[in-house]
Amino acid sequence: MNLDWDTLLQDCIDFTQRLIQTPSMSFEEAQLAELVAAELQALKFDQVWIDEVGNVNGRIRGTDPSLGALVLNTHLDHVDPGEPSLWSVPPYSGTIVGDRIVGRGACDIKGPLAVQVYSMAALLRAGVRPRRDVVFTGVVEEEIGGAGAIHWVENLDYPVDLVVLGEPSDNTIALGHRGIAQMWVRFNGRSVHASVPEKGDNPNYKLVQFLHNLTAAQSELAAHELLGPTTISPTIIEVDTKSPNVTPAWTRVCLDFRTASESHNSLRAFVQRVAGDEPIILEDAMCSQPTPFTDSDETIYGFYTPPTDEKVQRAQALLSAGMGREAALSSYQFATDGRHFVPYNLTMIGYAASEESQAHVVDEYISIPKMLESLRGHVELIKNY
Repeated sequence: MNLDWDTLLQDCIDFTQRLIQTPSMSFEEAQLAELVAAELQALKFDQVWIDEVGNVNGRIRGTDPSLGALVLNTHLDHVDPGEPSLWSVPPYSGTIVGDRIVGRGACDIKGPLAVQVYSMAALLRAGVRPRRDVVFTGVVEEEIGGAGAIHWVENLDYPVDLVVLGEPSDNTIALGHRGIAQMWVRFNGRSVHASVPEKGDNPNYKLVQFLHNLTAAQSELAAHELLGPTTISPTIIEVDTKSPNVTPAWTRVCLDFRTASESHNSLRAFVQRVAGDEPIILEDAMCSQPTPFTDSDETIYGFYTPPTDEKVQRAQALLSAGMGREAALSSYQFATDGRHFVPYNLTMIGYAASEESQAHVVDEYISIPKMLESLRGHVELIKNY
């Protein structure tokens, strides 16, 4: 297959810059979806559509309609860029600095989105059809829970053989990630005027002691051989009062667990042990949105595709051939929309040019040479999988 790789890469870079220059915070993805849809139509995808929740999709048809589709999945939203003055370039500029494209979303996930789109376009430009249908799907609201991915998989009306997540993997093949569990841990006290603290019971001191004990106890939790250890991050702290001259009646902290070796029940038992004799109230939650209380001894996973899976081995061989080097196996530290596809028995891997360390940081970037390598890997996978 003859391809002008220089032109393909330059077009992919240009598209990445236009994506970055179109802000698309969660709930604000509509303009970006229209931009992506217009690009897919200009590239002459066989089918382009935006669904009722705002996910944008594009299909190129394969030569064998009996085969399940190869799905390239990314998301449309990104996190807030924060204080613009902390950036060396405007966060929505998509500026090229050396051999990198810099801007909010360059790594997570607009650079990988552009690579997925243009690797599909490469076959169309060469007049080559893949063996099976290849479907691009760019979903909404990944950064705040995954409503777009959930809608996509719940309404899936075509067979899928493999999903490739375009989350940052540094051109390795990510085979999974730990699951998420979050809970509020609440300590009660008795509020009084701040001028007479001895007459009250300030729960902030109980929280401080708990957090100190939590740090020491974290190593008691189990680890998964590939996906890594269980981690705990105290994130949001809240009290019942907004008045600075009143001690709180209660204080609570959100604990964010990432694990592939613990259950909801084992994590709650762990928190109770750390609290010791101190009375606490546990509330299950994705701390930004209430969720039902989970009473389960099942291990919490994000997703996990074993390296022995035949689909992994086939994808690894093709990606390696395209890149001209071995595609190593890895795992993600963060969570992805892949966790929503597990109940539907979809097989998933992650593969993208961007680096996990660049996600959500100031001066976020994607490497242009790695984009080219990823284009080569994707094209080989799409053509022959």
